[in-house]
Amino acid sequence: MSAETETGTVRVAEFIGGAVPPDAARMRAAAAFRDTAGVILAGAVEPVARVVRGLAGNGQGECRVLGTPHIVGPEEAAMANGVAAHALDYDDMCFVSLAHPSCALIPAALATAELVQASGTAIIDAYLVGFELECRLGNVMNPRHYHERGWHCTSSIGTLGAAAAAARILGLDIDQTRHALGIAASTACGLKENLGTMVKPLHAGVAARNGVMAARLAREGFIASEQALDGPQGYLAVMDSQEAGLDDAVADLGTRWEILETGITVKLYPCCAATHPPLDALLELARREAIAPEQVDTIDVEVDSMTPRLLIYDRPTTGLEAKFSMPFCAAAAIIHGRPDIDTFNIERIQDPAVQALMPRVTLRANPAYDGAAPLSQARVTVRLRDGRTVSQSSDGARGYPGRLTDEELAVKFDGCARRSMSQPAIEQAWTALMHLDEVHDVRKLTELFQSDGS
Repeated sequence: MSAETETGTVRVAEFIGGAVPPDAARMRAAAAFRDTAGVILAGAVEPVARVVRGLAGNGQGECRVLGTPHIVGPEEAAMANGVAAHALDYDDMCFVSLAHPSCALIPAALATAELVQASGTAIIDAYLVGFELECRLGNVMNPRHYHERGWHCTSSIGTLGAAAAAARILGLDIDQTRHALGIAASTACGLKENLGTMVKPLHAGVAARNGVMAARLAREGFIASEQALDGPQGYLAVMDSQEAGLDDAVADLGTRWEILETGITVKLYPCCAATHPPLDALLELARREAIAPEQVDTIDVEVDSMTPRLLIYDRPTTGLEAKFSMPFCAAAAIIHGRPDIDTFNIERIQDPAVQALMPRVTLRANPAYDGAAPLSQARVTVRLRDGRTVSQSSDGARGYPGRLTDEELAVKFDGCARRSMSQPAIEQAWTALMHLDEVHDVRKLTELFQSDGS
C-alpha cells in the first residue's frame, strides 16, 4: 500500500473520531434531526415500514422503532427507522452527495446512541461527520456514479456515511474506524432501477443497518482491507467513481464544512426532489393567474437532463410511482393544489380529472439548465384554452437552504407526526427536539416517540 493511498483513508478516520463541528453546523444538523424525526413518524404507518418492522421482531433489544411500541436491536431499529424515513420520499436531500442523507444517517446514529446511552450532542456530531464524508464521496464519485451508472447514492454512499456516524458514537479508534468503513464499503448497494418501488425506501434502511453493523463489527476486532475504499478493486473503482482517489477531496475535512456552504434541502412536498422546482413554478402560476383546472389546455415542463432519468413514470398506477411522475404531480397540483401526503393516495391517482390532464403534461430536457446545480432549474409553460400562454421559471425550490422558515418546519413536523402520535405527545416531542443538545441520554428522548399502534 502506498503512502498516497493511505493518506486519504487515514484522514477520513481521523476526522470521524476527532472533528469538532462549529456551532452553526450543529444547528443545521439539529434542524435535520427534527425534520427527519417527523418524516419517520409519518412513514411508520406505511405498508413498506410495516413489512420491515414485522421482520424485526419486538422486545429483544435496546432501541426504539419511532412511532411504534417496538423495542428491537440496533441494526433492526436502524433499518426500520431508515425505511420509515424514506417511505414517503419526504426526507431531505443533498445536492453534493446526490443522496438523501438524513434517512440513513439519523437512524444509524440514533440506534447506536441508544445502545450506548449517548447524548443528543453526540448524535449531532455523529451526523455531521457522516454528512461531510458523504459530500466528499459525492464530489469524487459523481456525476458518473449516479447519473450515468445508475447507483442510488442514498444507499451506495449513505452506507459509508452511516458507518462513520456509528463509529463516532461508539468511539472507535483510527484503525477500527478504517475497518468499519472497509466493511461498509462491501455492503454498499442501491439501484436506481428500483426507484418508484418499495425497494427505494429499503435502500435507506439497509444503508443505516449496514453502517451500524460495520461499526459494531469493527469494535469487536473485525478486519477489512486497508484499501477497501480506494484500492485497485475497492469501492471507488468498482462503483465506477468519476475520480480514482480520495486524497484531494478529503484534505479539507474539518476546516471546510459542506453543510454550511451548500446545506441541506428540506422537502415541502412528499415526492421526488426533481419535481419540486417545477411544482413551485406551477403553483405560483396557478396562484398569480388564478388558473382554474378547466382552463388548462397543456402544461410544458423544461428541466435539466438529469431530471427525466428520475421522473420515469408517465402513467403511474401506485403512490410510489406517482412520486416519480411529472405528469401526475403537475396534474394533481392543478386539480387539488399543493401536494401533501394524501395527494399520493390511490384515490387521487385514479381521479378522472387528474387522469384526463396527465396526458397533456410534457417533460423535456433543456441543455441550457445543465450548467447549474442538478435538479434546481425549471421552466413551466401553461397554455390555456382561451389561447393565452403563461410561464414561470424556478431556480431551486422552497425548502432549499435559506428558503425554509422555522414555522414551515414546525408545521411539517406536526402534519407528519399526527399519523403516528396524539397531539399532546406531538407537542411534547417537538419541545424535546428543540432542545436536543440538552439531552444527556437519548433513550429519554426516544421514549417520547412511542405509540400504542403496531
